[in-house]
Amino acid sequence: MVDIRDPRHPTFAGCYADPETGVGGSGGYTHDAQCVIYRGPDADYAGREICFNASATKFGIGDVTDKDHPVPIANAEHPNVAFSHQGWLSEDQRYFYVNDELDEMQGLATGTRTLVWDVQDLDEPVLVREFVQDNPATDHNLYVRGDFMYQSNYVAGLRIFDISDPENPVPAGYFDTVPGSPDQPGFAGSFSNYPFFPSGNILVSSMREGLFVLRKREPELVP
Repeated sequence: MVDIRDPRHPTFAGCYADPETGVGGSGGYTHDAQCVIYRGPDADYAGREICFNASATKFGIGDVTDKDHPVPIANAEHPNVAFSHQGWLSEDQRYFYVNDELDEMQGLATGTRTLVWDVQDLDEPVLVREFVQDNPATDHNLYVRGDFMYQSNYVAGLRIFDISDPENPVPAGYFDTVPGSPDQPGFAGSFSNYPFFPSGNILVSSMREGLFVLRKREPELVP
């Protein structure tokens, strides 16, 4: 954790590590985290600074309000875990969506798999859905804005899902950044995306193809 209140002079602020997570005795390795000032349904942690961590072997939650003494809250493992890679909260902070980057490559999932965690009780996260797509591509970074989840799924490109029913994502659009190549497990294509511009523009990076600037078109209503 780095203090950037003086942006030109960042300083070390503390380190969070849960020894029950990580691989190979790493003592708390975290691959990616989303840290928020918590305003979700668990009143016990209202106003605290909470990190939701994809930590290789497990999904972890920690309280980092006190940078000198951060505290693990909970951790949990999903079935057929290969590498818990990255995730993002729903806007009401009730659900956390996680991708496992290596499960498709290791034959542990029949298609691109997203783990849907119910985190209304931060002390006891519950896996409520393994959402498996009818596409075998490896998943990478995902983000949530409003009722939509934006997934960068390597050779399958940007995949957008309607999560207005949070436990049952529904396809809402896609853009293939490597058209003509087969959708299969592996590391090529869309690496990440950014759907948070007020304009509605979506930035999508693709490893060999460059940067794409997109906008999601709303479906035309037929009377």
